Amino acid sequence: MILRHNPKFYKWVLCCSFFMLCLLIGFLVFNTYQYKDKNFQNIQKLKIEKSYGQYVMNDKLFPGGNKLFQQFLEPQLSSLYRTLTNNPKALQQEQQQVLSSFLGELRRYQNMDIVFNEILAKHHLDTTLSYKLVFDRLDLLLPNGHDWKTFFLKDDGKINTEIAGNLKEINNNNKILQLSVSVASHVTYRFTYSLYVDYPNRMTRVLMDMLPVLCFSILCILLIITINYLTYQNWIDQRKETELKTEFLNHIRHEFNTPITTILICSETLKEQKSILNIAEIGSLGNVIERQADRLKTYFKQILESVSLPKQKPDLKQEDICSLTKEFLKDISLRHSGKIEVNYTPLSLSKKIWIDSSLYFSILDNLVKNALKFNQSASPKVSFYWEETQNELILNIEDNGVGIHQEELKHIFEKFYRSKSSGKKPGLGLGLYYVKTIIDLLDWDLKVESKIGKGSRFKLIIIQP
Repeated sequence: MILRHNPKFYKWVLCCSFFMLCLLIGFLVFNTYQYKDKNFQNIQKLKIEKSYGQYVMNDKLFPGGNKLFQQFLEPQLSSLYRTLTNNPKALQQEQQQVLSSFLGELRRYQNMDIVFNEILAKHHLDTTLSYKLVFDRLDLLLPNGHDWKTFFLKDDGKINTEIAGNLKEINNNNKILQLSVSVASHVTYRFTYSLYVDYPNRMTRVLMDMLPVLCFSILCILLIITINYLTYQNWIDQRKETELKTEFLNHIRHEFNTPITTILICSETLKEQKSILNIAEIGSLGNVIERQADRLKTYFKQILESVSLPKQKPDLKQEDICSLTKEFLKDISLRHSGKIEVNYTPLSLSKKIWIDSSLYFSILDNLVKNALKFNQSASPKVSFYWEETQNELILNIEDNGVGIHQEELKHIFEKFYRSKSSGKKPGLGLGLYYVKTIIDLLDWDLKVESKIGKGSRFKLIIIQP
C-alpha cells in the first residue's frame, strides 16, 4: 500500500504531532508556573523587607536581639578561640554546644511574632501569611586578622537553626531577605540569617493564579484533539465512501451487464433463428428475457428506493400486528415456495399498534430474502416468533444460514455494503439497508446476533405505548 494512502501512517502522524504539541504546551505551562512561583508575592516581599529592616536597623534579628548576642554568644567566643588553638579536636563538640545553647535563648526571648503581625497590619497584608526566621551561618575572624573560620553552617543539619515562625516549607522562592552582620567586639565575628515568608498553601494559590492559562491550555488541547479526530475521521469516511462508490459502480456494472447481455443474446437468437425455432424454444427464450427484464426492474426499483425511502413519511394506521405478520408471511412463503421453509409462532392475544403496513411488509420480505440468499443448508429455514415484555414487543427472526462475521455486524446495515459471505451472489447490498431505514422511520429498534455456520437472529423491537 502506498504510504500516503495508508490510514495507519496518518494515525501515527497525528498521534506523534499531538504528543509533541502536548510536550510543548506542558513545557510552556511549567515555565509559566516557575515564573509565577518565583514572582508570586513580590509586592508583599518588598513591603515586608522594608518594614523589617526598619525594625532591626540598630539591632540583630529582632528588637532586643543585640542584647541577647552580647549576653549569650559573645562571652563564649573567647573560649572557642582557645579551643581552636589548644585542642582543635574538641572544637566541633564545643561549638555545637555553644550554638545550641545560644539558639535556644534566642527562641526563648524572641518577639518576632509581634513584629511580623505589626508589619502585616501596617501594610494591610494577608493575615494568612506565615514566616520563618533561620540562623544560617557563624564565622570568626582568626588572630591573623585576615582569614575567617566558619564555626557553623546551617546546611550541615546538626543543629536546629530555626529561631521563630511556623512556616513549614522554606526555599529560595519564599526567601524575603538574607543578611550578614559583622560585629567587632573582643572577638570579631560575622553571622548570617534569613527571613522566609509565604502562604501555607502556596502551590494552590499559584495554580489558582494560573487557572486562566491552565484552562486555556486544556481547551486548546481538547480543541486540537477534536479537530484532528474529526479531520482524520472525515478523511477515513471520504476514503471509505470513495472506495464504496468505486466498488458499487463496478458491482452494479456487472449486475446490470449480465441481464442486458442475456436479453441481447436472446433477442439476437430470436431474430436470426426465428425461422428454425419451434414454439417451445421461442417461449423459453421469452421466459429468459422476461426474467432478466424483471431483474433489471428490481435493481432500478432498489436504487430509486434507496434515494427516496429515508425521506418517506410513514402512513400509520392501527393494525393487529399478529394478524398482519401472519398474512404477510403467508404471501412471502407462497412466493418462495419450495425454496425456504417459513415458520411463524403468533402471540396468544392480538396486539394493535400504529404501523405502516407496506413498510412492514418490506421489512419481512427483505429479511426472508436475506435468509434465503445466504443459506447453504439442504433445508433452508427461517422462523418468526414473538417475545413480550412490559414495554416492548420483540419479533425474533432466526435462520439457519451461513452466519455473519462479528467484525461485519456493524456494517451490514450500510448502503451498498456486501459481506464477505455474499461471494458472487447477485444483489446491490441494499436489502438490510432498507430494513434498518424503515425501522428508523417507525422509531423501532433492531438488534442482530450471529454465529458462523449456525445462522443469524434478528430482533425487531417495537416499543409499546
